Amino acid sequence: MTITVDGIYKGFNGFPALRGVNLTAARGEFVALLGPSGSGKTTLLRILAGLEFADGGRLRFDGQDVAAQGAGERNVGFVFQHYALFKHMTVAENVSFGLRVKPRDKRPVKAAIDLQVNELLRLVQLDRLGNRYPSQLSGGQRQRVALARALAIQPGVLLLDEPFGALDAKVRKELRRWLRRLHDDMQLTSIFVTHDQEEALELADRIAVMKDGRIEQIGTPAEVYHQPATAFVYEFMGNANRLRCRIDRGRAIVGSLILPAPEHPELRDAAGVAFVRPHDLIIGDARAEGLEARVRQIFVAGPAIRVELALLANGDMLEAEVPHGSPAGELIVPDKLVTLTMTKVRAFPDAVAA
Repeated sequence: MTITVDGIYKGFNGFPALRGVNLTAARGEFVALLGPSGSGKTTLLRILAGLEFADGGRLRFDGQDVAAQGAGERNVGFVFQHYALFKHMTVAENVSFGLRVKPRDKRPVKAAIDLQVNELLRLVQLDRLGNRYPSQLSGGQRQRVALARALAIQPGVLLLDEPFGALDAKVRKELRRWLRRLHDDMQLTSIFVTHDQEEALELADRIAVMKDGRIEQIGTPAEVYHQPATAFVYEFMGNANRLRCRIDRGRAIVGSLILPAPEHPELRDAAGVAFVRPHDLIIGDARAEGLEARVRQIFVAGPAIRVELALLANGDMLEAEVPHGSPAGELIVPDKLVTLTMTKVRAFPDAVAA
């Protein structure tokens, strides 16, 4: 099923939650809605599900206007963050619920429902747990039950509202890889809400980054990470250091460093802000050319050494990542003076970055 969102507006008590959102999802595509709390992600998802109704704009599924249809008319599967399972029902009863409450003329016979439930439980790797109750399952198992229940009605669209938010990191990683395989195998059209950048980058075909009820940028994971359209997207998509700079004829001037900023060839000595990822920040000897800084803290756990540094010029704090065993390792000593250079920088005019 294809989804077309055209100029959707939604307000609550005078507060604009969505401000003219446009979005398309192709048949079989996995789209992530990514953004901070209050950006409008869940409101948009609930409008897609028919749990909320837009104040303006158009919503089409496979070209058909569904804006006035309720949730029961849209053939949508919805998975909530906190499972929303019926505690008094077994796993099998939870999964079959959507089938059992269908109108009599559309409801499958009991044998067909049982067969479909058994197949779904096998698909979500819970085929031996049908007689258990939700309280007897782990968090990851409960979320699989919630997914099986959403899939039981054979939805044209699968909507997921931070479904792994209540799970620990290891289970989340396992489940999201499993979900992507399930999506591909069933050729679903899926819309996934998350505030976790890593989750969106790993799962989605395209990511829509939202802020204040608008989509700031939509593109592939590589596009939104490596080619951010705005300062907000750059900072939200992973760790980033922010430095004050001047932008002049395609160059970003950061202290004594002059770095390419080809996105703004028209600007002349304009105030701006430059962003650099921690792994693009290079630590050098204090006698080398670069920005003078002092090592403040060192964190050695993890795949790389994280180093916090303070610029001597203005005291701004920066973070660098250095691979274990790097030649720069001998320079990473608390309170040591070093110089910093950058392999890649992205600059934005100050008015845009604010």
